[in-house]
Amino acid sequence: MANEQFNKVKDYIVYKVVNHDSNIKLLAGVPHVNYLDLAIIFYRMMPETVDLDEKEVVLIGNEELFLWDVTVEDLMNAAGTNTSRILGVKIRGILSTIAEYMDDISMLEIAEEEEKYVPLYVVSNKYSYNGASVILYKDLLKAIAAKLKSDIYIIPSSIHEVIVVKSIKDCEIDTAGLKELIAHINDTSLPESEVLSNSLYFYSRDTNVLSFA
Repeated sequence: MANEQFNKVKDYIVYKVVNHDSNIKLLAGVPHVNYLDLAIIFYRMMPETVDLDEKEVVLIGNEELFLWDVTVEDLMNAAGTNTSRILGVKIRGILSTIAEYMDDISMLEIAEEEEKYVPLYVVSNKYSYNGASVILYKDLLKAIAAKLKSDIYIIPSSIHEVIVVKSIKDCEIDTAGLKELIAHINDTSLPESEVLSNSLYFYSRDTNVLSFA
């Protein structure tokens, strides 16, 4: 019976990433996977969901894990298949993203031209909601790095999106300065519930691994 219940919902299970240390109380009650300084937690989408909204998703707790008689690995396998399929991915130049938020068509046209020379990209899901989880998508970072022909830095701008920075050869990134900037923005510009991390991440094309910069 338990597995039958899981089979009914497994195609709607997705994941999101949150900061580990600031969610200790939450993590005590939900199945999760530790990843770098983050935690991967799981939600069940409603089949009728059209637009993402917290009212239309259900956080999966430890009681569901027991009821369904499944493991965290089972949830991770299901979410690993479903999240990219259901939520998709959206990659935009950072200038276009700013223009979109400002609802300025003329700025958008300028941004699209200038982005040919500005190696900064905002990466999220198609809803721009809990979209930082795209860093977990199979081969996504590998594909982005291959397209840019470069290793990449990942700035965790919020739980909803990340910023990808091309690692320019012979141009040393001030990682300490970037970390200070990330921490400052998190402290002054984001609600605590939307802060993902104060860390800067680095993806290596050679190792296909995301790690701390």
